[in-house]
Amino acid sequence: MNYPVFIFHELVLRFSDINRGIGKYISATIDNGECLINTTTGHIKVALSMLEKQYNNPKLISEEELQQLASGFEIG
Repeated sequence: MNYPVFIFHELVLRFSDINRGIGKYISATIDNGECLINTTTGHIKVALSMLEKQYNNPKLISEEELQQLASGFEIG
């Protein structure tokens, strides 16, 4: 599926509420069932299931899931 770019922007905004160091969305690539979202300060890996939730019903993503993903943010 081709995801609209606003999905990635929304996820980065949600992550940055938890970790201010995440920066702003730059680009995203999808490979092998995983999405790599690049930001101005690094990157974060997100499962396609998370993109689906963000696209179809963002309320299905728990705060715990967001915190877990935000903690996986890699600088650089």
